Amino acid sequence: MRSIPLKLATWNIGGGILGESHQRGRSPLLDYHVSVLKEYIPDVVCLQEAHDYHGRRESQSEYLARSAGYAYFASFPTSASHLAENASLALGILSRFPIKDAVYKTFPNPRLEAAGPNGDEWRLHDKGYVVASVDLGDRKLGLINGHCFPLHRFGANSAEPRFAQMWDMLTEDLLAIGDSGTALAAMDLNHGRIGEVLAGVLRPGVYLNAFEGTPTTPKGVQKDFILYGHAMRLITTTVAATESDHSYCQVSVLAY
Repeated sequence: MRSIPLKLATWNIGGGILGESHQRGRSPLLDYHVSVLKEYIPDVVCLQEAHDYHGRRESQSEYLARSAGYAYFASFPTSASHLAENASLALGILSRFPIKDAVYKTFPNPRLEAAGPNGDEWRLHDKGYVVASVDLGDRKLGLINGHCFPLHRFGANSAEPRFAQMWDMLTEDLLAIGDSGTALAAMDLNHGRIGEVLAGVLRPGVYLNAFEGTPTTPKGVQKDFILYGHAMRLITTTVAATESDHSYCQVSVLAY
């Protein structure tokens, strides 16, 4: 089959609110995000923490798709938003190609609680990932868009054995979609040392990590990752600082 050039991006947009994370009461500025997408022109975009309004008005994923020229989009609410009332955080996918067989899967929630920096009570919200395929015409691209728990905010470490079920679940689906080698996974892991939690997929003939130790937040921490399958060749990577609290991350690949 012919090789297909693709550009795939991942971006935690924090409800479309610019500036530091966890800001409440501020209006989203999605036209900024549209301008970034128009600058880098990705073919497929995986969004984390996009707001979904349950049909009361268009989701942020739908707005971005319409405004940036994507023919296909999907939005999967994960939990109530900590950034705005009457909204849910969602995993979104924007695509120039048809999105097929998209299913959202929820991680087992350990229900941790902690005191926030202002003394407010924090509870661990649900997180999970979307498993989908993108129809490229003569083949399908397996796709996972995920957002994992910020366990560090609750005094826990993602690599602790008590969280193994979560990583085993994700590993199983990564291996399933990666069997053909034409697969990409875009994730906000909320954990910088990916080898500690996803060693089962990071090996020859399975997946490679596009960003190795590259900071993706203003605090110099890596949270965001793109993995690509063994039937794909990495051409370029982009990690661009933005006005939101996560970098815009993109890969250019050739799918064989």
